[in-house]
Amino acid sequence: MKVMRRVIPANKVRHDYEKILSEFVSALKNRLGECLLMVYLTGSYARGDANDNSDLDVFCIFSTINQYVLETVGNCARNTSISYDLLEINTQSLSVDEYKSKIFGEWSEYAVTELNSVLLYGEQLVEIENINEKIQLSYKKNLANILMSVRHYICVDEPKELLTHKKISTYILKPLMFALRQERFCATGVYPLTIESLLESYQDDNRIMVEYFLNEERFETDILSNHKDVLMFLHNKIQNFLENDL
Repeated sequence: MKVMRRVIPANKVRHDYEKILSEFVSALKNRLGECLLMVYLTGSYARGDANDNSDLDVFCIFSTINQYVLETVGNCARNTSISYDLLEINTQSLSVDEYKSKIFGEWSEYAVTELNSVLLYGEQLVEIENINEKIQLSYKKNLANILMSVRHYICVDEPKELLTHKKISTYILKPLMFALRQERFCATGVYPLTIESLLESYQDDNRIMVEYFLNEERFETDILSNHKDVLMFLHNKIQNFLENDL
């Protein structure tokens, strides 16, 4: 069993995010007591990859969920020493039964959580066996969804002027970075937390996918030069990761 990290990595941002998280968790404990079982940070702040536009993505697991619990979470998130508008605590709340349920599996994703999250309160509620197998299935499902997005842009012959970095990052490149982190873990045993470490982990032309995410100017230059080649490059690279399972 892989143990979830307990130390939040350094993030190059202007706000004291650790103070805000401490205030939030303390408020939850004071108001909800034993009903609160587990709190963990996920997303860019948990990887050390955040910027000043990033939210604090936090999952809260409770013994039960009711109106009071949900409203209390919202109240605690909005009443820290930094304005919610400046640093948003983006919360998701689950009961322990939901957290362990296959129905909510796409929300809890225990195996991914162990790699991509920092435990702020409580103890891990699920022991994960065969984590590599579960991570591999997760990232390949993600890659299949991303592949279909790429195919959509090719099949509708999306004009290159509309294929902006912001648009492609949202629907292809950002989710692709998450899937590639998981691929690296399965291939090397190391989960690259930051986008820079993900880039460094590739020594072949897979690096280009990460470079496109990092470098807006390069991406848009290549798109405007030959958008069909760029889309097919992404398509074929993603498809290569999936071929052995078809």
